[in-house]
Amino acid sequence: MDTLLQDVRYAARKLLRTPGFTFVAVATLALAIGSTTAVFSLVNGILLEPLPYPQPEQLVRIGSTRTGADASPEGGLTSMSLLDFRDYREGTRSIARMAAIQSGTRNLSGDGSEPLRLRSARVSASFFDIFALPMQLGRGFAATEEVDGAGRVVVLSDGLWRSRFGADPRIVGRAVTLDGEPYTVVGVAPRDFGYPNERDIWTPLAPQPFEEDPDNRGAHYLSGIGRLTPGATAAAAKRELETIAARLMEQYPETNTNFGAAAEPLREQMVGDVRPALYAMFGAVGFVLLIACANVANLLLVRAASRETELAVRTALGAARGRLVRQLVTESLLLSLAGAVVGSAIALWIVDAVVAFGPQGLPRLGEVSVDARALGFTALVAVVTGLVFGLVPALHAARSETGQMLRESGRGTSHRAATNRTRSVLVVTEFALAVVLLVGAGLLIRSFVRLTQVDPGYDVEHVVSFTVSLPGGQYPYDRQQRAFADDVLERMRRLPGVQTAAIAFGRPLERSTFRTIFDVDGRPPNPPERRTPVDVRTTTPDFFRTLGIPLVRGRVYTPDDRNGRQHVVVVNQEFVRRYFPNEDPIGLRITLGWGRDTAETGTSLVVGGEIIGVVADIRQYGLDSEPYPTTYLPYHQHPLDEVSVLVRSAAEPEVVQTAARAQMRSLDANLPLYEMTTMEQALADSVAQPRFYMLLLGGFAGVALLLAALGIYGVISYTVSQRTRELGIRIALGATRQKVVSLVLTRGLVLTVVGVAVGLVAAFWMTRVLASLLFGVDALDPVTYAGVAIVLVGIAALASWIPARRAARVDPVIAMRAE
Repeated sequence: MDTLLQDVRYAARKLLRTPGFTFVAVATLALAIGSTTAVFSLVNGILLEPLPYPQPEQLVRIGSTRTGADASPEGGLTSMSLLDFRDYREGTRSIARMAAIQSGTRNLSGDGSEPLRLRSARVSASFFDIFALPMQLGRGFAATEEVDGAGRVVVLSDGLWRSRFGADPRIVGRAVTLDGEPYTVVGVAPRDFGYPNERDIWTPLAPQPFEEDPDNRGAHYLSGIGRLTPGATAAAAKRELETIAARLMEQYPETNTNFGAAAEPLREQMVGDVRPALYAMFGAVGFVLLIACANVANLLLVRAASRETELAVRTALGAARGRLVRQLVTESLLLSLAGAVVGSAIALWIVDAVVAFGPQGLPRLGEVSVDARALGFTALVAVVTGLVFGLVPALHAARSETGQMLRESGRGTSHRAATNRTRSVLVVTEFALAVVLLVGAGLLIRSFVRLTQVDPGYDVEHVVSFTVSLPGGQYPYDRQQRAFADDVLERMRRLPGVQTAAIAFGRPLERSTFRTIFDVDGRPPNPPERRTPVDVRTTTPDFFRTLGIPLVRGRVYTPDDRNGRQHVVVVNQEFVRRYFPNEDPIGLRITLGWGRDTAETGTSLVVGGEIIGVVADIRQYGLDSEPYPTTYLPYHQHPLDEVSVLVRSAAEPEVVQTAARAQMRSLDANLPLYEMTTMEQALADSVAQPRFYMLLLGGFAGVALLLAALGIYGVISYTVSQRTRELGIRIALGATRQKVVSLVLTRGLVLTVVGVAVGLVAAFWMTRVLASLLFGVDALDPVTYAGVAIVLVGIAALASWIPARRAARVDPVIAMRAE
């Protein structure tokens, strides 16, 4: 132990005597280790940490699956109907408890405060029992509350309880007003609990009569959560659900054909989509760490060469080679540990920035932190890194012959060939790793550029949007919803600089929509295995003009297409391409599989009408999504209680938003406005996740490029210093300065070309893991590969030219006199 402490003290003194070297080495390592720790924290918090529930491995997500024409483009689990859910719950033995969930929003008003829009969920009574977390206050739901008329109770989230109700411990038993109706608070959920997707409140899933109608089995709007029976597996539960779904398909072919069911681990369902991207980022930052190790190893090789006299004397005095190696490795470990300390601070800053400004679609982002596991990982990385970059220079120094070192130490020539070979290998490795990173970053950049160049099919400039939801107690009838829409549009048209305004259910880039099937009147209905699914949207006539969606043929509906007139439908081009490729659908009458219940008459209306026009396609769900067959219906013929308001104005968005809030407050002070944004911002938010991956990998690639350039510069500079006498003799014998520059440049470019060649081969195999993250670009894109090679060779040439230029200015007399 005393010997070890002696080595540490001696190493610390040696490093303090060379502050420039120590600063550069520690800064290089801190940047690399800090980046590695930050990305590990992301991987750990999102992918590795268990979900914060008791026995989280027993939690499974439950839902329908679709095949054939009903298949969802993104695949995976989809929603299910209430009747199917009940059959699944009663028929499975592998799932001990199962709950259905319907996500939505509710208006919170009253108590003299500003109205607030809440993210809500209707859930089965067993919902909170499944997660097995103790309630912070009160209780969950009783089975009797899952009955129509008995479920006027609510559970608040911890965040809402604190922000709206001041963490009042007497909140249980108080009444709150949701959508104009009183609800009694029965509990406060555990801290940090918000499933699904950060809900603010939960109410019992008390089904309405139409939801339990046997003819409504095809209405899919529920997701599901369950807890496995002890000893059961998700695979076993999936097999049971598939068997039940097959039986339901035989019993109810009209509604259940092409529908299956499945269960998958909850964590897999939550994070499965981001796993490839995060592992790719972790691999990339690992490359940065390796490049940093190579750079510091190069610095240590130079440092060891300058200490040959010291090492020779210590060897001559009896120091064993093992002791010399240990001493030099101790110095490298001190450097690495210092880099880890500074890197931990860098990691904290990076993680805080990512959590604050990262994309909202990244699951469990709020749970990410630099915790004890991350710091333990940092310590491990520091030790391994110190050994990796310290051992090679230490072995080189310790292998030298004592006599040769003493004879040549004054000129610094011992073991130059071996040292040069090692440094050259390190530089080639740096460039190879940098190529892989730059190719990956280049692919993501080109992919992102391609994505942003996609025409969404609508004009987002100067359009402000917000959403309102009409409480059923205050706006129960269609005529009231129509009157509200007319009033809103009239007020919006009076705002500063407004050119046009519209109302829509499900604006672009919003998933508030629903999908159904249709049949053509006068023709035989399609059999279940050949369903014709379509998206349904209801809008006011100026919707198409507000968003600049072109009319292809026919006409769009007008204000005259109101209630009491002939029902009409507008379809998009994808609708025509998929279902009427050889026929003009204008003039055909279709009936949608959507029956609207009206409170005014107590009857169910069949929805459909005559196709009067075809409009251009839009990318409703994002720039990377293909257009889907869509039907547009006049809002005044089919009003809904949740709508988005779209306003195109020449005025500044902030002015329009302020004026719109004032107008809506005067119209109904109890209606909160939410999701108020510009369509430009909504479009930017829709590509936030690919932008995040691009910036992260691009940042790592930039660091790798800088380190590789410094590496080649260091090697060439050291080579020039070693060959000063030789270059002086060459110049004295008549070599031109251009010849000297060419000689030095050639060495740098040879190392670069070898490194680039090795890196391109590695990139050819390794960048395939990015294929799922790319849009419109192949993982083997030749433009990216060629561009990276040109950039790296150019930067290496510049880094080599600086010492080459210095070499060309060597004075032969001074060079030989120095020798």
